[in-house]
Amino acid sequence: MKRIPFIIVVMLLAFNNGIKAQEQTDSDKLTAYKIAFFTKKLDLTPAEAEKFWPVYNDYSARKSKIQVERITTMRYINQNELNITDQEMASMAGKLSQSYIDESNLTITFTGQIEKVLTPRKVVRLYQAEAQYKLHLLKELNERRQQGGARQFKQR
Repeated sequence: MKRIPFIIVVMLLAFNNGIKAQEQTDSDKLTAYKIAFFTKKLDLTPAEAEKFWPVYNDYSARKSKIQVERITTMRYINQNELNITDQEMASMAGKLSQSYIDESNLTITFTGQIEKVLTPRKVVRLYQAEAQYKLHLLKELNERRQQGGARQFKQR
């Protein structure tokens, strides 16, 4: 019962502007689901949550940007492979390699920042929770596809 007000506070902090009384978009629902999932898995205190979410959201946004750029590069290569010169292909390979380096450096920096907010045990739980979240989300999406309809994301 204590968790319900806590989760509401965490959502408000994460959205920073509060939750509007309008119908949520799929993105908003997914964000709320992710907040609840991580909050439960990490057992965040209100003080930890207040410090954790801004750092995590920044990390997550920067990581997504790197991944989107990498996917864009891969799509370009896949669509134009026959027309790309060896020199251009070497450049693309370097760009892809650098994206993995950038992502690794970002994770190292993030870990240093988050260790100031969370206990070492919770830092490890965070990385476990990220992997669990991805698997859980993929499972939910596959179930939704198989059932052919939009369903609410459920907490397990």
